[in-house]
Amino acid sequence: MRFNSTGVPDIRHRGRISGGLDLPEDVQHDVDRVADVVAAGFRGPLWQQMAAELNAYAFKPLSSAMRRTDKLMNLVAKSRTPLKMTDEERSTLHRSAPDREQIALTTISVAMETFPQLLKDGGYDPANNTGKNGKPSRLTSYFYGRCGLVFPRVFYNWRKERTDHFRVHAERMDSGYLASALGQAGPETVSEDVAELCDTLTRVINGLKPRNRAVWLMTVDGLSQGEIADVLGIKSGDVENARYALRSKVRKLRQSKELIVPPSILAEWARRREQDGKKVAR
Repeated sequence: MRFNSTGVPDIRHRGRISGGLDLPEDVQHDVDRVADVVAAGFRGPLWQQMAAELNAYAFKPLSSAMRRTDKLMNLVAKSRTPLKMTDEERSTLHRSAPDREQIALTTISVAMETFPQLLKDGGYDPANNTGKNGKPSRLTSYFYGRCGLVFPRVFYNWRKERTDHFRVHAERMDSGYLASALGQAGPETVSEDVAELCDTLTRVINGLKPRNRAVWLMTVDGLSQGEIADVLGIKSGDVENARYALRSKVRKLRQSKELIVPPSILAEWARRREQDGKKVAR
């Protein structure tokens, strides 16, 4: 291995001495630029320009990959951390540009933290490590591959932060709280059938995942779909999906007679629908 005057590996000639073959001009240009920033100690305009180019290159394909599971799995295939996502998370990344942007920027930042040392150690070696097509890889493609290696860790941190955020708004509630929201009197005067309904609904709501539980707690508090979306930082469609999921579960419980809605509650619901209809008519 050749060394330059700074005592670090000189990778300028690697492409030319590997098997006696020259690298493509654009790849050789990348090799020369890497040698220059290594010699400069990753300081100054050369490194700043290279880092900016790598950031700009990786952002768009990273964001695009998160919209398609197959592309994302191909990207992280060589990572030591397996990537496992729920259907809800796949849906969120497919539809939510802010979440994709946050994860992409964080992934690029994490990959960049160790990239200088990797280059200094000679990690970018296009002559001996070719890409999927068997041809020497550009530095941008090499960096994008590094993003794929760290992506699962970044994703799991995003999941934890997101879940913790939902938990703040997803405290477990008791059936007395729900009885009050349904227009009934205090716990001591609630009839047995209403108390049983509230107990069942409370168990169902408290058994939901933090995000959906937060949606329903805010719904019980009277917040609108848009207000809930703003507080939780999710789309209005996600709020409606969470509401629909619980309604479907409650509908099945009613069909199986596991949940019976007392006449007094049905009357209250009818009264509220009538009031809402009058508001719309105005």
